[in-house]
Amino acid sequence: MKISEISNNITSSGCIVEPTEQTNIFEIDKNEIIELFKDKGVIIFRNFNLNKENIIKFSDLFTSKYANDALRRTTRLGNKNIHDVDPGNKEMPLHSEASYSPSWPEIIWFYCNKAPSNSGFTTICDGQKIYKNFGSEIKKFFLENQIIYDLKIPFQLKHKNKITKTKRPWHIDHPGIHDCYLNLKTNEVNFKLKRYAVVKDKYNSELSFVNHLQIILNRDPQVKKIYLEKKNSKFKKIMKEVKKISNECIIDISWNNRDLCMINNQRFMHGRRKIDRNEERDIINIQTLKSSF
Repeated sequence: MKISEISNNITSSGCIVEPTEQTNIFEIDKNEIIELFKDKGVIIFRNFNLNKENIIKFSDLFTSKYANDALRRTTRLGNKNIHDVDPGNKEMPLHSEASYSPSWPEIIWFYCNKAPSNSGFTTICDGQKIYKNFGSEIKKFFLENQIIYDLKIPFQLKHKNKITKTKRPWHIDHPGIHDCYLNLKTNEVNFKLKRYAVVKDKYNSELSFVNHLQIILNRDPQVKKIYLEKKNSKFKKIMKEVKKISNECIIDISWNNRDLCMINNQRFMHGRRKIDRNEERDIINIQTLKSSF
């Protein structure tokens, strides 16, 4: 296989993997891909014989458990683990998928069924690169302060006729979760989750700025509020600098049809550019909750 760099704006450059002769992606050495992924953090598979029907077969090779995607996203191809990306044409700020959740996917897969021509490009940003570009004041701030995500997650309840209370105390077995209860009137579980905005990468132990801090709240109905555990007057000023540094590290993925992108979701953030009204674009996604390596 042929390996080339995506960008020097990624700490380890990322990589594009293409065939030399054999276009059957299932002939690639799985262990070689795993080692590339651990180092590069993002891989684009290009010019292979991948199609909509066998992308899940390929992601199965690296997945021990899939995540439950948000209910707002439409299931695709008759498979509960394949979904549309968020609808609409608006720009989507940088975020790590479900980084506010106890079910934080390790790997995000994007498959390009129809590549956009002039707009709507997927953006990616290396959290390790962002963190390295922070000054000491910002590093210190995020290492000391935890973020609180105030959440409401929909659920489907059976046996409604047995309900006697509207709200019921609940717990979720995950560190940092508090104020947890079931709202049986709205069919939601409500809770708050503490999490640092900076995490250590499981593969190389480097620190990554990877979180949900830049998202626009009304774009993700599961997130009610995002705030610091301890109020700090510097927060707004620091977030302005964070966005500036993040924007300097953004890379646009210029899609080709049938590209498959494999992203370390606990190191990289992603988003998308605004989609022009007449632009045709079809991207679907898969979320690996737990990898098999």
